[in-house]
Amino acid sequence: MRSLTVDTESSIPVALDLGAGSVRVAARPAHWVIEVGWWRTFPARWERRDCWRLLLEDGRCLDVYRDGGDQSWHLSKVWG
Repeated sequence: MRSLTVDTESSIPVALDLGAGSVRVAARPAHWVIEVGWWRTFPARWERRDCWRLLLEDGRCLDVYRDGGDQSWHLSKVWG
């Protein structure tokens, strides 16, 4: 999973940079939260991920998530 630079307004993604400049978000058709690693025993760390499906103004559709620990953004899937 690749790290991203994401511009947000009230924790909602509004634009992101995939390495070739910023692209605005046209729509956010899905938002969900998952908890990863909750089954692990101490001292292993579990994390909460804030996930979004984004439609960009250039026509691409992506799934991204924000790591609940360090608040970094990551690309998880490119559709199409």
